[in-house]
Amino acid sequence: MLSNKFKVNYSVGAVANGVKTDTFTFFLLFFYSNIIGLNPGLAGSAIFIALCIDAITDPLMGTISDRTNSSFGRRHPYMFISFIPMSLGYILLFAPRQEWDMSQTDLFIWMTIFTVITRIGMTLFDIPHRAFGGEVTKDYKERTILMSWREMFAWVAGLSNAFLGYGVFFASTPEFPQGQLNPDVWFPFALTGAAIMVFSVLYSSLSTKDEINSLSKWSGAISLLDIFNELKIAVGNKSFLIFFFGNLFLSLAWGLSNSLTLFVNTYFWEFEATQIKYFLPIYLLGTLFAFYLTPRMVNVFEKRNIVLISISVVGLLSPAAFIFYNLGLTPKNGSFELVLFISSFLLVLITFNIIGNMVRDSMVGDIADEVELTSGKRQEGILFATVGFMQKLNTGLGSFFAGQVLNVINFDRLNHTAEQAYTLAFVAGPMTTILMIVPLLIFYNYSLSAKRHQDIIENLNLRD
Repeated sequence: MLSNKFKVNYSVGAVANGVKTDTFTFFLLFFYSNIIGLNPGLAGSAIFIALCIDAITDPLMGTISDRTNSSFGRRHPYMFISFIPMSLGYILLFAPRQEWDMSQTDLFIWMTIFTVITRIGMTLFDIPHRAFGGEVTKDYKERTILMSWREMFAWVAGLSNAFLGYGVFFASTPEFPQGQLNPDVWFPFALTGAAIMVFSVLYSSLSTKDEINSLSKWSGAISLLDIFNELKIAVGNKSFLIFFFGNLFLSLAWGLSNSLTLFVNTYFWEFEATQIKYFLPIYLLGTLFAFYLTPRMVNVFEKRNIVLISISVVGLLSPAAFIFYNLGLTPKNGSFELVLFISSFLLVLITFNIIGNMVRDSMVGDIADEVELTSGKRQEGILFATVGFMQKLNTGLGSFFAGQVLNVINFDRLNHTAEQAYTLAFVAGPMTTILMIVPLLIFYNYSLSAKRHQDIIENLNLRD
């Protein structure tokens, strides 16, 4: 059994990705399109280009990590050095100022380069770190508990990053009542986030290195043909394919909604940053509820059924506030009463969204056991690369399509219309529900049950 101390030390590593994901999901597109003035279509394209590079570097990092034998194990060498590109890219990403008078091309290139560098740094840490967690225990339920801890730390970190933004750096001033529009606060905000990320990566890497020797070591050739053949076994696994495509469409739906959240809160609901921060305790409460409920739900339900329930709840509640607005049943825009009204739906939505994340993370370790039974190799790296890539898809595809939506409706940050704000709210609400039908149908076909996994572990033990 894993000790609580190990769970904490391991899960602290998720803080870095929590900060980065929160920033890339809610703030990056807003910063470049609304603060610096980059065309939102170009800003979304820059994020999409970085995503395309991730499609190469993430599985590459996974397979390299799987095949590494060193005195620091398979995962930790990359975890130790990741903070350098991660922090430098993140800081420089938010360095541009309006007075630099950069052209649209220059801004596009700058955003693309430092988005890529930040994500490569995160790839160096996050994929080996996830694989390490999936490898350190093979127990079906304990793996879920460990990934629940990791997901909880990531969400709390993201919420803390959001609180720093809305509650500290984006505070209202006489010149900027909506403090998120103040250009002077974004760079200090990024510096703070980078410092937190560096601490997270180094602490988790150093505090978990004693478990290195208890993990499996790679054996066999490392030729390109062997890598390709073993990769075919891993990604050709039925459970993996269902997991991959289910998460792909889920990332598109949820990522699009998240990328437009700050736009909707600012221009449709007309909230100030100080009002938006009141949503953060709701997110925190939802995180704690999910952390409490997930292990208990796994004791009662199959993981597939939990995922289906989570997607259904999120899909049904995403458009709730928008529907009530159209019925004339919401409080006045920009009011504290409206914050409370939206929070009543948000609490349940966030709880089940995080429950789904926690359970899906643990599914990858189960799939790795099934792949090992087929291939004879532990390939957590390549499989968990898909989880890291899916999280980037969440922000990357979401930001790309959000940028295209902003571009199509000709959204003007200085002279927007009520019709444009309404369109953004529609896309972030009802459109999300429609898009979630696809992953719901895909995950319905997932068949790696608790009993099937137990049979896999028994067969693997017979080999030892």
